[in-house]
Amino acid sequence: MSYRLSVDIGGTFTDIVLFNEKSKRFYITKTPSTPQDQSIGIVEGIKKMVKQVGISYNDISYFIHGTTVATNALLERKGTKTVLITTEGFRDIFEIGRQRRPDLYDFWAKRPNPPIPRYLIYEVPERILYTGKVIKELDENKAREIIREIKKYDIESVAVCFLHSYKNPKNELRMKELILEEMPGIYISLSCEILPEIREYERICTTGVNAYLMPKIHRYINKLVKEKKSLGIKQNLHIMQSNGGIMSADFAANRSIHTVFSGPAGGVLAGKYISKLIGEKNIITLDMGGTSTDIALLENNEIKFTTNGEIGTFPIKVPMIEMHTIGSGGGSIAWIDDGGALRVGPQSAGAVPGPTCYNLGGEKPTVTDANLLLGRLSSENFLGGEKSLSYEKAKIAIEKEIASKLNLPYVESANGIINIVNSNMSGGVKVVSTQKGYDLREFSLIAFGGAGPLHADQLMSELNMKKVIIPLSPGNFSAIGEMLAEIRYDYVRTNVVSIKSITINEYNEIFDKMKKEAIENLAEEGFEKENIVFKSTSDMRYAGQAWELSIPVPINLYSENEFLKIARDFNRIHKRTYGYILKDEEIVFVNLRLSAIGLIPKIDINLELSREEDITKHAYKGDREVFFDNKFIKCPIYDRGKLLGNVIKGPAVIEEYGSTIIVSPKKKASIDKFKNIIIEREV
Repeated sequence: MSYRLSVDIGGTFTDIVLFNEKSKRFYITKTPSTPQDQSIGIVEGIKKMVKQVGISYNDISYFIHGTTVATNALLERKGTKTVLITTEGFRDIFEIGRQRRPDLYDFWAKRPNPPIPRYLIYEVPERILYTGKVIKELDENKAREIIREIKKYDIESVAVCFLHSYKNPKNELRMKELILEEMPGIYISLSCEILPEIREYERICTTGVNAYLMPKIHRYINKLVKEKKSLGIKQNLHIMQSNGGIMSADFAANRSIHTVFSGPAGGVLAGKYISKLIGEKNIITLDMGGTSTDIALLENNEIKFTTNGEIGTFPIKVPMIEMHTIGSGGGSIAWIDDGGALRVGPQSAGAVPGPTCYNLGGEKPTVTDANLLLGRLSSENFLGGEKSLSYEKAKIAIEKEIASKLNLPYVESANGIINIVNSNMSGGVKVVSTQKGYDLREFSLIAFGGAGPLHADQLMSELNMKKVIIPLSPGNFSAIGEMLAEIRYDYVRTNVVSIKSITINEYNEIFDKMKKEAIENLAEEGFEKENIVFKSTSDMRYAGQAWELSIPVPINLYSENEFLKIARDFNRIHKRTYGYILKDEEIVFVNLRLSAIGLIPKIDINLELSREEDITKHAYKGDREVFFDNKFIKCPIYDRGKLLGNVIKGPAVIEEYGSTIIVSPKKKASIDKFKNIIIEREV
């Protein structure tokens, strides 16, 4: 028997999913996350799952993991002591950045300190022009002097980023050789390997952050691999990337920067799968977990990608799924600001101590506590009855921290918390949609994560969207999506040249070199050339512009007319994005990009249900008072697992393991043939 295993770590819970490749059946479970060492929660979750299903560890044929170790280490500044070596005269690039103020109107605003402090940034004489010409060889005597100096600081990792090394890496490669001669075994990140593209600040940040995270990620992955082997799981571990692909554990350990947005990517993949299955072309995915909400827009079932990510105000310039993240989750803490206004998040109670109602020592009121007081959550049936929630502790926390300060009843305070967190998420949805020219009336909302289905109904109304789609097992949906990922590697080459000046041979040669490198890398993963799919894009702009747009381009050109088509595509996308085109300006290639995807067998999910009988009466569990429209209303409670082909009129609550779905008054919920719950307005 073959089973696929996926693990997704959230701020509060670690989600475990097992898929039987023969019966096409999913098994899901959750275990508390262990922030002090995330591998502990993973191992406990795998043990729980294997016992629950009754299989042996040897039955696991595939193991994929979405991790937040890199994200948390960077946000919490818990990476390793790292040195940065750069070109003489450019020591302060990390400090200067793009001169953006964190708050335009705050004269005392301070930018966060870089992960590498200035005293650990060194300059070495060397210089390469933007053309790749070496005008000053690496000063090896000075380089050795720097290496002897940094030995005093007990560092674990070194980042090397020289000017224009994306055009000629000669001096960086020699610097690496010298470091390893003096410090064998040290972790080293070269910008020519991590990010071989233009713009020194972004390249220094991305390379520096990779070096800052690498030792911690390396140790984490190595420990997880050892734990996997000790359990008896023989299959290799694969790690989810920010770009929605997966990579080997060895590659992830060395290219840690590619895992920074690993966690939410699986949910977007699953959202795309479900939307195609049910024929919804335009969707917005809303993944609301314990600490945050991740939002992505898919137009015509296409996931959008970007290389302009940012975390902790520092750019992370690697390919990733375009998402907007806000600090709104079930564990987000409600608080009163200095002006007496109620706020929610971005601070979170996380897994430890968790929401007050978890009875684990938390004292701050959270969104989960508010949902419990409003009757939206069951105190006895949380996680299918695995965990009970304390109504009294939630009430005490909200009365003490919120109600008493606002001079309001605790129920109204709880309702205020929900309204504010919904408003925060509405704003987040608008960032990826209306602010970019999309009409939300043309989009449906796919809501998942443990908390997403609790809030989706109200968000649909506030945003005037078509409908809400709640997939099966929303609490584990991102982990399910990880199983849809394929092996993916991304490559980039900077070549700033006018579209009128570049030749077909020059264009093709750049892509051919990247393609050759991709085939070699994927061969190490066991892929033959015929099982690799290539996708190519280019970062392009008008001459004189500062930032680029990503344009799909052919991997090979055969005639000059194809350059004209690329120009037309650029103008079309530029007009959609900015509302205008510049007919007389030259169009410039900046970066040429190649994605290589290793095709793996797709999971065949048999979700279609029979409609032999209506068993709504068997799904009915009883009634509960739930707060709607400023009053408590008696609502029927249903077991989602027993609903087939039914239409349920709101108000109603539908419960399942890992999540609860709210259907408010004047809405209806139906079950489609793929087990999705579809919430729409009553006509």
